[in-house]
Formats: sequence, structure tokens, C-alpha cells
Amino acid sequence: MEAKVIAIGNAQGIRLPKAILRRCRLAPGQAVEIDVRGNTIVISPRATPREGWEAAFARSRPRAVEDLCKGIPPGEGWDK
Repeated sequence: MEAKVIAIGNAQGIRLPKAILRRCRLAPGQAVEIDVRGNTIVISPRATPREGWEAAFARSRPRAVEDLCKGIPPGEGWDK
């Protein structure tokens, strides 16, 4: 696909077709990282810190509550 560099205010840019944005899973207004590698411009979705952590923690929670006191009633320590 061919595109032209256009003037956008005091800057320059390239319009990206919706099909390309959809294919790369980029939404309007989404933050991206722009990197230059040699003479190539690389645009990628900006990673958000801790993205997906909540779901990962939910999957890792134990199913049953573990009895860490081994049957000792609350308030009665093992050293009494």
C-alpha cells in the first residue's frame, strides 16, 4: 500500500486506513510507541504497566481456603 506524507498543522503525518488499524488492533485515540530502526518507522501499541495482572491473579488464587493454623482456634497460640 502506498501513502503520501501530508502537512498536518505545523507537523507532517501519514493517514492510516481503518483496515490497517483494525489488523494491528489499534483504536482511535489509543497511545502508541513510535520507534525508528534504520530508515524504518515502527508503530506499536503502547504497553500499559500491569496490564492483565488482575486476571492473572484471579486465575492463580487457590480454590479452597487453607487452614494455616492446623485447627487451633483463633486467639489460642501454639506457644500457650
